[in-house]
Amino acid sequence: MYTDIFLWTGIITLLLGYLQDRYKHYLRISGYLLMGIFWVTQAPYFVSAGDLVNAGLCLFALPLFTYFAYNEFLSKEWNEDPEIMRYLAACISFSMLIYYSIQRIPVAAGALTWAVADHTNAILNLMGYDFTLGAIEYGGNPLLYRVNDSEIGVSLIGSGIRIVFSCTAIQTLAPAGALIAFTAAEMKRKAKALFTALSAIYVANLLRNVMVVYLTYEGITSFHTAHNTIAKAGSMIVLVILMLIVFEIMPEFYDNIIGVISLPKRKRSTTGDHR
Repeated sequence: MYTDIFLWTGIITLLLGYLQDRYKHYLRISGYLLMGIFWVTQAPYFVSAGDLVNAGLCLFALPLFTYFAYNEFLSKEWNEDPEIMRYLAACISFSMLIYYSIQRIPVAAGALTWAVADHTNAILNLMGYDFTLGAIEYGGNPLLYRVNDSEIGVSLIGSGIRIVFSCTAIQTLAPAGALIAFTAAEMKRKAKALFTALSAIYVANLLRNVMVVYLTYEGITSFHTAHNTIAKAGSMIVLVILMLIVFEIMPEFYDNIIGVISLPKRKRSTTGDHR
């Protein structure tokens, strides 16, 4: 609960830094640093859950967000506001706002989890299984705001598997949607890219859930291997393919990605970008 002070303050300040012009650099710098601190505080949870990959990403967040804050400091010192820095502020603040507005409100997280569990179960039923959905399990959380880290989930009765909030792919859908939505491109191509990416991510995630249940229920491999190794490897492959498809639909998205990667080569503008 206490770490959420860093979370919400960081999101709000970064969002304000994008939406208004006055004090924008100070707000973005503060937002990046606050969110970097927040992510570091999440590492112990993932370590305790045995998810060392996400724990490592949480620890990496602080130097990454500090680097973004440093670039925002350069923008202030150079009296610049390059498009790539506005893009970063918009994508990070909006994607985290969407994700945590659902994740931190159990009634919303429960509804999304139940929908994903229902769709997953429908595919499994088509495959011949006779699983049924249990009730939404809130892990001791009240409906309006989380008070603990217990997973909100829905059991697939008969399978021995629970579909939990982290199985909904919202952690991928939110940033993917923001990255595409804030790319400067004509609306028709942007809408096409959004529909293609978001629908493909959602369907791929359902198939991922089905695969984990199948491999585990049939005793082909352990749940840990199916979920943390096979499924994650498959998800990475799908994301790479989707990125290439979005590049084809909307080349401007590629320019944004290259712009972020090229930040270490950034130099003071000679054309005077003072926006």
